[in-house]
Amino acid sequence: MDKKPTYDELAARIEKLEGMLEDEGRVVQWEILGHLAEAWDRDGPPGIVENRDLAAVLHLGTGAVAVALKTLSTLGITDHDTMGYASYLTQEGYDIAKRQIRTVPLEEQVEKAKGERVKGTWGKKRRSKGS
Repeated sequence: MDKKPTYDELAARIEKLEGMLEDEGRVVQWEILGHLAEAWDRDGPPGIVENRDLAAVLHLGTGAVAVALKTLSTLGITDHDTMGYASYLTQEGYDIAKRQIRTVPLEEQVEKAKGERVKGTWGKKRRSKGS
């Protein structure tokens, strides 16, 4: 007779699978950031790339790219054209992509990057009070 898993065992399995999906989502986000930063360096700011081209270059489905871009856009790291067909990095997104600090959550990096910028000054850092 087969022993059926308990509720706690099933909950533990679900939690493990959700963790794996979150890890995969973060990897996709970093791959997108890296590719958009390359486009920025190659073509100049802001390095606009069509979403379907992102999916093709990164060998991902358009759905996976769309989910990752939605998260990155919500954080203010990326933005998109009016139709939503192409995406690009914000200044903070470019800074984060170039640093490649994958151990610190993106949310924390965004707050730090935004704190270093003066609103309305594209690419210029805030001066310290001593200078």
